[in-house]
Amino acid sequence: MASSLRWIRRSIATFAWPAGVRRLVACLGFAALFASACRPLSAPPAATAAAVTISIQVDGDVAAYALPPGLTVREAVAHAGITLGELDRLTPPAFTIIADGAAVVITRITETFETEQVVLPYSSEIVHNSSQPGGERRLLQVGQTGLEELTYRTVFEDGIQVSRSIVRRVIVTNPVPEIIMVGTQGSFTLVPISGTLAYISGRNAWVMRENTGQRLPLTTAGDLDGRVFDLSPDGQWLLFTREVTQASSQNFNTLWAVSTLPITATRTTPLPFSLPISNVLYAEWSPLQPRTFVYSTAERIPRAPGRQANNDLWLVQWSQSASRRLTITTTQLLDTSAGGLYGWWGTGFAFAPDGRTLAYARADSVGLLTYQLGRRSITATVTMTEVAQFTPYNTHGDWAWYPPLRWAPGGILYTIAHGPPIGLEAPEDSPAFDLAALTMPGGLQFKLIPRAGMFANPMPSPPIITARGETSYRVAFLQATDPNNSPFSTYRLGLMDRDGSNAHHLFPPEGQAGLSANEVVAWSPDGQLIAVVYQGNLWLLDPDTGLNQQITGDGLSAQPRWAR
Repeated sequence: MASSLRWIRRSIATFAWPAGVRRLVACLGFAALFASACRPLSAPPAATAAAVTISIQVDGDVAAYALPPGLTVREAVAHAGITLGELDRLTPPAFTIIADGAAVVITRITETFETEQVVLPYSSEIVHNSSQPGGERRLLQVGQTGLEELTYRTVFEDGIQVSRSIVRRVIVTNPVPEIIMVGTQGSFTLVPISGTLAYISGRNAWVMRENTGQRLPLTTAGDLDGRVFDLSPDGQWLLFTREVTQASSQNFNTLWAVSTLPITATRTTPLPFSLPISNVLYAEWSPLQPRTFVYSTAERIPRAPGRQANNDLWLVQWSQSASRRLTITTTQLLDTSAGGLYGWWGTGFAFAPDGRTLAYARADSVGLLTYQLGRRSITATVTMTEVAQFTPYNTHGDWAWYPPLRWAPGGILYTIAHGPPIGLEAPEDSPAFDLAALTMPGGLQFKLIPRAGMFANPMPSPPIITARGETSYRVAFLQATDPNNSPFSTYRLGLMDRDGSNAHHLFPPEGQAGLSANEVVAWSPDGQLIAVVYQGNLWLLDPDTGLNQQITGDGLSAQPRWAR
């Protein structure tokens, strides 16, 4: 600093400045020198961070790159000017921070999609017919192959195929199974019949026409659950339910329909079609409106009995085009409800002959439901009237009971009423079940057959014209052989006039085992024959003479239905 001061003095003395100017310059120089002496020392410049050297292997080449530190692998690849494809894979993973000497590998991944069609073979199904000579084989339906479209995804890594898998399947055409009918017995006498007789055999639907030897299987999968099996009044359509066996499914069955008439020369078995309805407890054709039916549903539950009734009611009207396209109009008649005492088991329904009234049955009552459709059949006005009450029966099990309902001409409803105690038991434990008739709509009740049993299942015949020109009918019914234990008793088929008179046993003959509980009989359209299942086989009875004839022999028959 001293040398700096001497330099300032010499500079001022050298120039011939006026004395005032020499003093001003000297002061400014001293001030500047003092300020520089008081300024803090500057820090030395920071050293530049060392670059990170990595290698990148891609497309068959390996190159080294010097990159700033702290980058992720993805950022490092971008700094190196390498473009990544959407599927390309980085090793190490893209989010890893690079370190000096790291080796990055880029695997190029590509994929292709190819579609091909494959032929689906048809299966061969055999149905047994006890009316056909033993061993004789008859082709019912010609088998046809199907077509499936498969889409494959092939993956390549650096141009080498590493996988090939099916990512999409589309059934273009379903295969049609070959169906062969094989005779098993053929020893039964042929019986001429009127109308169409439908029945279940081996969990398949069958029909007979003209005589008991003319039989046609309507299904061959062996999966009917029997909850719904109803033949349309004209005998041309069958409504049925198929069991759903997958434990993971929310459905326990699905609703189907099938024409009972052959459709082609090469496909003599009609093709059933699925209706968009599932979990069905009850379904019945309208007695008047073609292709119209009602149904009620339930929900699948994990505990016994495996379902819980919704106690709802829906009306369905449907049509089908020549291309089998289905058009359905659905109208809700009853909302889901608890359904009264034991309503979890369900509500029974039965169409009245007028097609606008249904009887309903619950565990403790019988009533009437009438409906009137609104504009375009989308809405309906519904009225419910209770006409009879009784004490509900306690089964002490995971099932409940409500009475069967069968309409006869003239607004008469045949049913079963739970009677009062016959001893010291509680009313809900009474074993008395009486066959009764209710006049509708008033609900006046007449007890016709006391202690008939809870499964007496009365079935009025079609109307017949008497010698006096009057319209009359008879009623077939089942009589429990042990009325005090009717849920587990065997039964005998009886016949009575419409007022309960002239009641007598018809089948099976005395000394032979009785019918199973809850069997249902069917009258022929002309009222000349009765169909009933006995020991697993179908029998026909003449109600006037009592003569009977066995017509099936496989032991797998059930639920006869008869219509025009």
